[in-house]
Amino acid sequence: MSKLRRELGLLETTLYGVGMIIGAGIYALIGKVCGIAGYSVWLSFLISSVLAITTGLCYAELSSVFSRDSAEYDYVLSSTRNKTLARIVAWFMLGSMIVSASTVAYGFAGYLSAYFPENILLLSIFSIVLFSIINFFGIKLSAKVNDVATVLETGGLVVIILGTLALLLTGNLAPKNILQGVENPVNIFEGAFLAFFAFIGFGSIAKMGEEVKNPEKTLPRAIVLSVAITTVLYILVAISAVLLAEPKELYKSEEPAALIASRIAPELKGLLSIIALFSTGNTILLILISSSRMLYGLASQGVFPRVFSRVSEATGVPLYSSLACTALAILLLFAGNIRTVAEVTDLWIFICYFFVNLSVILLRRKSKSYKPKFRVPSVAIPVIGCAFSLAMIAHFFATHGILTTASALTLLLVLIALLAK
Repeated sequence: MSKLRRELGLLETTLYGVGMIIGAGIYALIGKVCGIAGYSVWLSFLISSVLAITTGLCYAELSSVFSRDSAEYDYVLSSTRNKTLARIVAWFMLGSMIVSASTVAYGFAGYLSAYFPENILLLSIFSIVLFSIINFFGIKLSAKVNDVATVLETGGLVVIILGTLALLLTGNLAPKNILQGVENPVNIFEGAFLAFFAFIGFGSIAKMGEEVKNPEKTLPRAIVLSVAITTVLYILVAISAVLLAEPKELYKSEEPAALIASRIAPELKGLLSIIALFSTGNTILLILISSSRMLYGLASQGVFPRVFSRVSEATGVPLYSSLACTALAILLLFAGNIRTVAEVTDLWIFICYFFVNLSVILLRRKSKSYKPKFRVPSVAIPVIGCAFSLAMIAHFFATHGILTTASALTLLLVLIALLAK
């Protein structure tokens, strides 16, 4: 049977991580977070980065031991010795990724409709099919597409940061008090809850273990570098945003990043709109890659039918798992309210992150054979990660209630995972 090909080095893997994290998040979310946290938006991003950094470090440690694409399944199974729990967590993560692909496809269609005013649903289907085809041609081509898109979307953020700095140094921009609103911690934490979704994606690096050269060293380094780079960029962009525009103005804008850029130079608005299109498209590609690799990894261990572990000899791609993820993402586009369905991914991801952090704690305490090549500096880090994950889960239920669609879908997924042995 053919195997996945190890094509990715540290640079490609780090760019994959940066591209996955930046994705559509910061370009779409910065305005909404500004509307909640006001001038303290940078604090919201700083707080949310704590969970990203702690959980990212835990992923880095675990990936230095478990380099298979099944990722979270391996972590939970090894730390708890409970196949049922490991299977449920794996279903949560896989489900959240596929729903995310559908959600981002609608965002891509929204940007694309400005150039091709067609039906949004048709454009969404087109986007998933287009990036699935790129995925089918192999990880080397996908990595090259991601490299270009990541450079563009990262460059857009750098333009905003350097442009703001230039205006400050030349005296064309008056520095505002970015400490305004700090006295309202509730709004800052509410903003952090939303801002965190601009960080989601670092865990996907761990699902590329079988296509990375020297994964025990490359994966943890790429995860740490990706989280560190995006954390610095996000905080600086958040500060730039409220220096250049009023929080309420950013909140109302459909293209907040383009609005910010236009305050630096009017001609930058169109450029940032195009970059946002590349950003959302690249996110669809990366989600389809990571979800298909996870399905492949789970099938290799018998969690799903073995047919999904077959790899194309021509391209080195898990063809059937890629086709399955593509089909499911397209089917979800026909859901009555994709936004309502997508909300459940928030809950599922935080549940998964809790167990990732918990796995490090349990493995260090229980397993004498557990000898990671990369170690989190202190056990306090996964403890903080667990606490933050639980706080986010509690906040979710406090905001949405317990008897909701998210709760029903969560119970349904648990039931399916239990029955699908």
